[in-house]
Amino acid sequence: MNWDTGRITLGGFLAYFVMSAVISPLGVISAPIATYYDISTATATATFTYLTTGILIGTLVAIFIFDFVRLKQVVIGGVILIVACIYAIYAIRIFSVFAVSLGLIGIGCGIELSAAAVVISKSYAEKMRASMLLLTDSFYSIAGVLSTVLAGWFVAREYHWSSAYLLATLASVVIAGLALSSKYPDTKVDAEKSTLANENWPISVHLVGVAMLVYLIGFVSIYSWVPNYAQETFGASVESSGIVVSRFFLGMIIGQLVMFFLVLKFPLRNLIIIYAILATLFTTSLWLVGTADHLQLAMLTLGLATGGLFKTVLTFGTTIVNDPSPKMVSYLIFHAGLGTAVAPFISSLIVESWDISAALQLVSVCYGLMVVLLLLSFMLQPTTSATA
Repeated sequence: MNWDTGRITLGGFLAYFVMSAVISPLGVISAPIATYYDISTATATATFTYLTTGILIGTLVAIFIFDFVRLKQVVIGGVILIVACIYAIYAIRIFSVFAVSLGLIGIGCGIELSAAAVVISKSYAEKMRASMLLLTDSFYSIAGVLSTVLAGWFVAREYHWSSAYLLATLASVVIAGLALSSKYPDTKVDAEKSTLANENWPISVHLVGVAMLVYLIGFVSIYSWVPNYAQETFGASVESSGIVVSRFFLGMIIGQLVMFFLVLKFPLRNLIIIYAILATLFTTSLWLVGTADHLQLAMLTLGLATGGLFKTVLTFGTTIVNDPSPKMVSYLIFHAGLGTAVAPFISSLIVESWDISAALQLVSVCYGLMVVLLLLSFMLQPTTSATA
């Protein structure tokens, strides 16, 4: 691995750090946002649909943009957009500005995530690709731990709630610095040739995409509603509820480090299905536990099983064909963006219709569907794929 590859890989890791640092504190800052703009907590949470829809739009744009615009230009433009919008949220106390800024931040994050996945897919072979993609999840989880604890700390001391985005701002600046000093892989190709090649994607690619979609609906619902669930059900403080979420991301970090080594030793498909089934079983503990301490343990255990799952599934998707194009990688990321986008809306509807525990039961349903879709994709995987 040369120096340029190392720098752009680190930039890719930090793209996932930024994404997590923006979205993970949602459950901690939703109540302060509601007070700040004089809206309900459910409305404040649902407003983050602008962010997640922006991510969806960004991943959709990424399916096509890398054919025509250089990776380096896209990466730098994306982080400039993110930083500018975070500043707008802090400086302008208008709800519509907040909502639009969230949407634009989401677009920037969606493009950055796809760019990171493309860089890693183009720079590494299968097993090392899986390990590198797992490390992006580790950065996501590290940001989840730091940002939720920091958000709880800021809110408890009555700082402006947007202070929770300090880490995202700093990481975005570092990404820009790395991009300016690095050379990226060339992704500009003949558009007609790229489109023709991707008309032959096997059904397994689409099944993996949908599996990633339902997984993200469940995943986002966890940290969107567990803090409020802890406060309402167990009387936890805002700061304590932030720590509950941080346990989930701490478990993910540990799980990802374990998976990092496992993917180098064992077949990818076996690891995926074992972890997916375990994660599905552990989600039930979120809505079955009876104390705040048990909820912390449940979050830690679920994090251990969930850690590394998303990126190993993505890696499997990229190995279904022998030479995954940037368009196919972005297509898979788009499904994740779609799941992230609709999660706050779906979970908010469920909470308004029933209660917060119903949103946590939704997590179990989504994870169960993911297992079924993955099994189908394994059964229908072409024999000529890279993992055959």
